[in-house]
Amino acid sequence: MTSRQAAVNPSDPSRRVLIVDDSIGMRTYMRTILSAVGFRCEEAVDGADAFQKMLGGQYDLVVTDLEMPHMDGYALLSAIGLLPAAQKAPVVVCSARLDTGLPIQRPELRLAAKLIEKPVDARDLIGAVKDVLGLTARCA
Repeated sequence: MTSRQAAVNPSDPSRRVLIVDDSIGMRTYMRTILSAVGFRCEEAVDGADAFQKMLGGQYDLVVTDLEMPHMDGYALLSAIGLLPAAQKAPVVVCSARLDTGLPIQRPELRLAAKLIEKPVDARDLIGAVKDVLGLTARCA
């Protein structure tokens, strides 16, 4: 458990989650799922947008795609790793490009707390987010 996770009350349902994806449909889908179980969700259109938002505020978790224009998810993971501890947040990666060799080929993926394959199943997303945040993995 990270110091950021320990500092947040596990019974607080209003955790801030930043959803990062260049697809508005995917951002809307994930926001709908996570908002329905009590998370406060904000969105970013790519890694650069997400990183700027992280510099301006604290998030409890980031959910990101890998392949995006301007700044992809790999670069976002690396950038988050360079942030001061108070601004860092654990990352759940959602991508259609995950396979068994990718974490070896792309060492940035080792910075992710969880990897989820697209298409994203609602229960998998909720379970991963709750698991990373140290909450019960019960699904709505």
